[in-house]
Amino acid sequence: MDKFLEHQRLTEDRDFDLKYMTIGLCGEVGEVCNEIKKMERDDGNILNEERLKKIKLEMGDVLWYYMGICRRLGVSIEEIIEMNYKKLRSYDDYEEVVTRNSHQ
Repeated sequence: MDKFLEHQRLTEDRDFDLKYMTIGLCGEVGEVCNEIKKMERDDGNILNEERLKKIKLEMGDVLWYYMGICRRLGVSIEEIIEMNYKKLRSYDDYEEVVTRNSHQ
């Protein structure tokens, strides 16, 4: 992850602010959604290799903006993952959901 974070930093051509990066993230999430919509509209709701490649490329852009936001906030993705893990474990039905999903 550190390598991608450095890649993200080096490939910014300007010093964008947090607002710009957040709007960019939203746009890229929309691009992922749009490719999935096109899968249903154009590909008979079948995920073919070409569509998968397009979705993965857009997901890379999502990650680029996400990592830029993390950098601006001074947080690591590992910190975000750990916080989310703790939040999910605090839910009353956590054990039930984990048990149910471990049998699938």
